[in-house]
Amino acid sequence: MRVLVLSDHGGKQLNQTITQLRDAETTAAAWHDSYSRARQDLDASRRRKSWWRRLLGVSTAEERQASARARRAWQGVAAADAGRQRLDGRVRQQAAGVSGEEALQHGLSVLDDAWIMLRGYRNRRGETDHVLVGPGGVWAVEVKRRRIRLHVVGERWWYEKFDSYGNLVDKGLAVDGGGRSWARQVTDVAADLGEWLARNDLHVPVRTAVMIMHDRAVLGRLENPTVHAIGTHPTHLLKAIDRHAVALDSQSCERIVALIRRDHQFHERRRHGSGGRGDKRG
Repeated sequence: MRVLVLSDHGGKQLNQTITQLRDAETTAAAWHDSYSRARQDLDASRRRKSWWRRLLGVSTAEERQASARARRAWQGVAAADAGRQRLDGRVRQQAAGVSGEEALQHGLSVLDDAWIMLRGYRNRRGETDHVLVGPGGVWAVEVKRRRIRLHVVGERWWYEKFDSYGNLVDKGLAVDGGGRSWARQVTDVAADLGEWLARNDLHVPVRTAVMIMHDRAVLGRLENPTVHAIGTHPTHLLKAIDRHAVALDSQSCERIVALIRRDHQFHERRRHGSGGRGDKRG
């Protein structure tokens, strides 16, 4: 299988967040140092008080100023630590997403070079992780890396998360940041891609898949899913490709790949504001 990287949005996001985390760690360390110095100043101001002020608990102006500095520094410590922890969690989540995409790519490497994987395809309906084009058809694939039990009933997707003892620790809707189900994420993109291919006289169905690439992920209730495949291992997708195969010759595959690249470039330019009215896909 050949791999074409259209965009590495996940990798770029991860690198940006890692940079932000390093900056946050530097800021947190600076606040901790400030608090340590403020505490030392406060302790010194208390030692310099007269014995009767210490006995009666009467503060001095110096002590009150040092105490105020210590409080401000502690507030800075708390805010900086909270920001650092949020970014650390985001790094872990984004790194998991990237590793899930790479795990699927590795698992699909058994496909021969007649197949092409296009990574990071974007159109006007959003972005999906992979588009597979080959002699068995066209597939849009969304990848998640979550240690969950996934349930699907039509358009309703939700998950349960259990700890190592089997206790339920979290549950929620399986949706993206805009509230779309994971199915909608990929079916919206696939529908728009299918329309684009049809406008160019390639009437090819675009199959859809959602892959949960975690070794502890399991599938629960699955009823009337709106995608063609849901799986937790590359073999699940490979079997679905065989089951829903649509014969494509090599010339058609190359045309489809070229159209996907052109469509992606068009929408990337629009996204970054570099496309004008004369910027057309053809």
